[in-house]
Amino acid sequence: MKISYKYLLCILLILKCIYTQEVIPYNRHHIALSSDNDAYFEPTNYDRYYTAGHNLSYVSKEFDDSFIKYIALFSLLSKQRVQAFGISIGQEIYTPSAKFTLNPPLNDAPYGGYLYTNIMAQNRTSNFMEQISLNLGVVGEYAFAKEAQDMIHDLVHYYHLAGWHNQIKNEFIFNAYYNWIYKFGIINNIIDLLPYASIALGNAHTHLEVGMRLRIGYGLNGDFGIQKATTNHIGSTSINDSFRIYIIGGISEKIVGRNIFLEGNTIGGYKSKLNLNRFVYEAEIGAIIAWRGISLSYMYSYRQKEFIEQISNSNYATIRLEISF
Repeated sequence: MKISYKYLLCILLILKCIYTQEVIPYNRHHIALSSDNDAYFEPTNYDRYYTAGHNLSYVSKEFDDSFIKYIALFSLLSKQRVQAFGISIGQEIYTPSAKFTLNPPLNDAPYGGYLYTNIMAQNRTSNFMEQISLNLGVVGEYAFAKEAQDMIHDLVHYYHLAGWHNQIKNEFIFNAYYNWIYKFGIINNIIDLLPYASIALGNAHTHLEVGMRLRIGYGLNGDFGIQKATTNHIGSTSINDSFRIYIIGGISEKIVGRNIFLEGNTIGGYKSKLNLNRFVYEAEIGAIIAWRGISLSYMYSYRQKEFIEQISNSNYATIRLEISF
């Protein structure tokens, strides 16, 4: 029992160090365009499974004392924190591997589209950040995924996929997310580790994800890593104007409770017969260059098979442009 008390004391001391460092709010707003696509890495341009996602977001400047400070969990332990809010709109597109078959087999992933709005509250200390967000949206024909994919394929002179009439049926989506990430400096502003966790609860996604990222470069104090297009992943906007350039790599493990884009509609509608992998890992590697709040990043992601019948692991890449003003 004495050992347990010692461990508890150590944890409290660490938390004290985390939450008492001075943090300076970044007085600029952000607009960012993020795009995921398997076509951004040509060797994996297969147009299957999670094939594309796009997100346009606005994140406010940071405040040192706003009502957002109460929309938090661990950050409530600290008085040294700043807050921001964000809103975004996004679309995601999912297709089977049998993309030229009018009626894809039941042991293949279904066609699916997702159109949503996300609202987000963020609290940050100098080396810890947490985000609580909510997705409101729709899956099915009203997500206009077929129309978006057909338009893009027309622009690049690529053929249309054949089975969109079999997509997941219309369903309203209500999904909540809690994400946190911690910055553990190894060499200040040069090398750091970013352990993180994410919880999703809703009829689109229910899962627990934990992961670790390693960054090497210069200017690491300027953000908390690269943000992908989907709200399933944590990253950040710029938090200062300094020049930064770095490479980043990471790996995560996800425990999956529900994935509507593999299992089908919650009540009625389309139902798949897939056998899901409940534990799915994802590896990633990328790079960013930024100066004065303008950043351009690229990230490649490699995802383990999400269901037993899946013919291979999936891949996609992210391109993100952020402008602060």
